[in-house]
Amino acid sequence: MTQDRATDWTGRVLRLRVEGPAHGGEFVARHEGRVVFCRGGVTGELVDVHIDDDPGRAFCRGTVQSVIEASPDRVEPACPAAAAGAGCCDWSHIAADAARRYAGRILTEQVTRIGRIDLPDAPVAVEVPAGDPASTGWRTVARWITGRDGVPGVRRARSRDQVAEQCSQPDPRLRQAVSETSFGPGREVLGVLGDDGAVHIATRAAIDDAPRGRGGRSRQSAATRARARHSRAAGWEIVTGEPTVVRRVGDHEWRVPLAGFWQAHRSAATHYSNGVRAAVSHTPQLSAAPVVWDLYGGAGLFAAGVREEIPNARVTIVESASASVEGATHAFGDTPDGGIRTVRSRVETFLEDRDTRPGEHTDPEVVILDPPRGGAGIPVMQRLAAIGPSRIVHVGCDPASLARDIGVLVAAGWTLTDLRGVAAFPGTHHVEGIAVLDVPRRP
Repeated sequence: MTQDRATDWTGRVLRLRVEGPAHGGEFVARHEGRVVFCRGGVTGELVDVHIDDDPGRAFCRGTVQSVIEASPDRVEPACPAAAAGAGCCDWSHIAADAARRYAGRILTEQVTRIGRIDLPDAPVAVEVPAGDPASTGWRTVARWITGRDGVPGVRRARSRDQVAEQCSQPDPRLRQAVSETSFGPGREVLGVLGDDGAVHIATRAAIDDAPRGRGGRSRQSAATRARARHSRAAGWEIVTGEPTVVRRVGDHEWRVPLAGFWQAHRSAATHYSNGVRAAVSHTPQLSAAPVVWDLYGGAGLFAAGVREEIPNARVTIVESASASVEGATHAFGDTPDGGIRTVRSRVETFLEDRDTRPGEHTDPEVVILDPPRGGAGIPVMQRLAAIGPSRIVHVGCDPASLARDIGVLVAAGWTLTDLRGVAAFPGTHHVEGIAVLDVPRRP
């Protein structure tokens, strides 16, 4: 139906029956032909929803104000900050096993709708990282902001306001160290727990990332862009600990710069490493010394696992972030050593160089992709499809971008051999995925 743009339900309270989960963590309900995205609901519940944001189109957004008929999947929120309205643990009111089922439905819906891929084994199963079932205290990298009183807290959902109650995600050692440190008002705080048990804390002036634009989607996009710009900026002042953080997976050790990327969940790096190395080693007709490209390779987590599984593998890490390249350089050396080399480059540039100077890059048998939340993008996936490695392993941290990326390959005739979700952010709607695709059979 066509909605009158003057429609505005902001401030109204609607009694609604909640339907299924939506990408982004809200649950869907309907009223008078319009979709209402409900924060804090669970499928099947009868709830009163306060409408917070109505852009005047076919949908609006609201927050559950009271539960009339509760779902059996509803539990007491494990996160004090989320219970107080913070945007951190938006699914802490849902039992962990049920949350994984809902996350699997979201991943399935995105892959079938955006990727246009038929999944015979739906919904997609969502795994616990490396068998670690913890729903609190699992985060080893966390950020806070300080209010006018200088007390660290987290943001209220869809707002720049601060919630002083503590989020349950960070490891208790991080929470304690941050609570015992004085930062002053208007600061951003970064806390990192190394795998050696060392606590590292840094701070810098908080940026004004107030979203601009009309409508929820534009506001969210503006805020995301602002945070991305700020995350790349320098200016961290170390308060506690060292400038580098010790990271360990198996027998390998990295020293990653404090602000360098590493998996936030304490068991996620091990889980992804195990999954990727198994997918690579089971590539059909894999040679004894395969060439492997580790694109968006970070500090070389996957490269190390592949070399451990296949000692003769020749792995090229392609990474543009200087902090991650520094971590890879520390782990594997400044020059090609042990079959691993690091190329500091954007993936797009690396692929263009391969096209213009084909003699400099041996084509791979396997490609590993671990792009940022926006995914690799259609042009990159089209180039990889044309290069035609035997297998592509895609680690996606957003269901929609993962679905778009692998949909390019499936449309080109590739076979989706395996797809599974990973609950790398317990208590939240975020679900990541590992997709394995094999090249079309050729005569």
